[in-house]
Amino acid sequence: MNIKKYLHILVPILLFIGTYLIYKNSYPEPRIWLDHYLYLAKSIMNGVVTVNDIPEFYQDVNLFNSHKYLPFAPLPAVILIPFILINSATTEQFVSIIIGSINVGLIYLLLKKLTSTKNAVLLSVFLGFGTVHFWASLVGTAWYFAHIVAFMLMVLSLILSVKNTSNTKALISGIFFALAGLSRLTLITGGLFFVINYWKDKKNLIYFLVGSFIFVPIFFYYNFLRFGNIFETGYIQIYNNYTNGYVYSIQRVWHPESPEPKYMDIKSIPYHLYTLFIMPPEVDDLNISRAKPSPFGIGIIFISPLLLLVFNKIKLTKIEVQSWFGAIPVAFLTFCHYAQGWVQFGYRFLLDFLPFLLIILAVKFRPTKFNILLLVFSIVINYWGVNWAIKSGW
Repeated sequence: MNIKKYLHILVPILLFIGTYLIYKNSYPEPRIWLDHYLYLAKSIMNGVVTVNDIPEFYQDVNLFNSHKYLPFAPLPAVILIPFILINSATTEQFVSIIIGSINVGLIYLLLKKLTSTKNAVLLSVFLGFGTVHFWASLVGTAWYFAHIVAFMLMVLSLILSVKNTSNTKALISGIFFALAGLSRLTLITGGLFFVINYWKDKKNLIYFLVGSFIFVPIFFYYNFLRFGNIFETGYIQIYNNYTNGYVYSIQRVWHPESPEPKYMDIKSIPYHLYTLFIMPPEVDDLNISRAKPSPFGIGIIFISPLLLLVFNKIKLTKIEVQSWFGAIPVAFLTFCHYAQGWVQFGYRFLLDFLPFLLIILAVKFRPTKFNILLLVFSIVINYWGVNWAIKSGW
């Protein structure tokens, strides 16, 4: 039997199984709190979008006309429904671990289009164990679960788009792109990648746009069901809750007397950039042996230095240019957000534009000793951080 013939199927399956076993054993105890989407999924199964039975202490819950709603986009809750039908006792964390493991296999399929099998495997392992994806998949709470689901759907869209000319694949790519947006709204701004990709093939561009259009009626209808207004998302109410004396970002720690930023404010950009790139671990008494993750995040220079290779070399290929046009609008919108994340190992918002950065990384990556060292370091430091966060009850 010619094994090479079946590698394109075998490798992603092995990556999924290996990742799942490591993820599941890294966090063996079921986590059954801050599982907002589980409540929404069960409500949808009963024909409503209220979450009136959600615990009082859960954050990020809207109150409107004496009913409770989630401000989040709905697709992650829909993803949970088949799992609930199979096992009513399923947890959001369990599904997060499954989807996170799927992501590692899917990213291989995407990157294999751009680099060698060996490099695609190495970078898939990097995603699974050397980035914030590791912690986000394991913890599975509402915010992280949305990131993991959105990542999966965006990668599926990219797989069907990159180096494909089929009308059907363009249509389905658009559908997955819309579903990614219905998981994390900011991802819709990454559509420029696909517009550039299909620009010279207007027919495929139209197919893609038709598929992605499903985002609009679903999103508007969901808003109407919650708030009676197709343009109301509920996020402003959550913003008002957080900015009422709550320490929600490093900005409030460093400058507690400064005016609150707006919900979307360019003044928030430096704080996001700091968190993304250079925020260090916390060190007690300058003793590095007592270092611990900051709940506000840690920069990629400390936990995922391999990712810095995306900034290597000025000359860019076409696919790199496309990927930057996908990543930058998503990142810019994210960086304007008033908060940078909380109780996170790494910077969770990186996951919104990480698929585009991994495409760039795949083009630039070479398995040199230095790059392998960066990969190993990223895995070791993420294992340390994840283990610390679990023991600390994050």
